[in-house]
Amino acid sequence: MKKISVFLAFLALFFADWALAQGTAVVTSATGSVQAQVGAGPSRVLRQGDEVAQGSMISTGPASSVVLKFDDGQIAALTANSKMVITTYQYAPASGTGSVLLSLLDGGMRAITGLIGKKTPDRVAYRAATATIGIRGTDVTIVTASGDVVVEVGDGEISFTFGGETIVIPAGQAIHLRANGTFSRGAIAQIRAALQGSALGQQILAALNTAGGLTAAINAASPGTPRGGPPTDVPPGPPGTTPGPGGPPGGGAGGGASKS
Repeated sequence: MKKISVFLAFLALFFADWALAQGTAVVTSATGSVQAQVGAGPSRVLRQGDEVAQGSMISTGPASSVVLKFDDGQIAALTANSKMVITTYQYAPASGTGSVLLSLLDGGMRAITGLIGKKTPDRVAYRAATATIGIRGTDVTIVTASGDVVVEVGDGEISFTFGGETIVIPAGQAIHLRANGTFSRGAIAQIRAALQGSALGQQILAALNTAGGLTAAINAASPGTPRGGPPTDVPPGPPGTTPGPGGPPGGGAGGGASKS
């Protein structure tokens, strides 16, 4: 009987860890209209404290926003009129490892990596339109609209892959991929200045600015800190808050290049 009890206890621990490994996120902040939908199922209204799981599509309405904190401390903050799918999220709390793939279908998202990104950055990626964004300890803001994609790197660096080409974008720089396949890259200020020349560019700028306005809500969620506390075998990172997009170290320095 004792052996059976030990075995059942082991199974309970195994399945509890397996459930956590499937990964969830909690809504730490929600304003306006925010909904979640899994597949073709019905949508549900999201409020602060609600949980969402892998496979969920999160959407925001006009004048709305949401901040999600994942189990490993990953943050995803959506601006108004945005849609994002948690395509893949798996997390093993004991080791602090897993995988993350967030797909931005429309609108704006600021994403800050958690423990998975710190330990295995090659296991974290974001998608927007035709681009895939790989990370290296990153705080990025991504906006996609009408097939265009703009990514600003506030911290760390990204690999930006599209059409068989990969470009590394460091902190303080940005890239604008147009729907026709041409792109421009350079300092954040340069890319923002170029966006002002069109209606679509101004729409993208509005989403970028709104993402910057979510900094306080993001900091309140303690980005980078796992929801259940850091694993015992992983030392915690230094305390502090996260600067807004374009803030230090994301200044306006650096050269620029374009392809058109």
